[in-house]
Amino acid sequence: MQEDSHSYNSLRILSHTGKGYIGQCHCCTHFNFAYGNVLFVFTEDGLRGFQSILYDQYHMQSVGEALPHGKTHLLPSPIPNFMLSFDDTELEEIRTMFQEALLVLEVDKIFSYKK
Repeated sequence: MQEDSHSYNSLRILSHTGKGYIGQCHCCTHFNFAYGNVLFVFTEDGLRGFQSILYDQYHMQSVGEALPHGKTHLLPSPIPNFMLSFDDTELEEIRTMFQEALLVLEVDKIFSYKK
């Protein structure tokens, strides 16, 4: 793992739940999406792209019968045989987090444009 000079404690939290958050790094302006035990780091375009995937039936696959741990949605990754799995509640919570975070970014753009 590459070591860098920024701290994961220097985030502007854009949205959060009991299981995760979306935050913007003050140092590099990248975005962290943490949920459960996963952490993704995105550019703003990547953040928007991931949000669109959450609604895309081609990428987000629903299984007919729940997996043994109750998950009913699978998101394949570019890594072979590696998928993220969610239940209905988790998927809705994640979608809401992305909507809130992107709304905050849009408000930021509106106010910075008026200056």
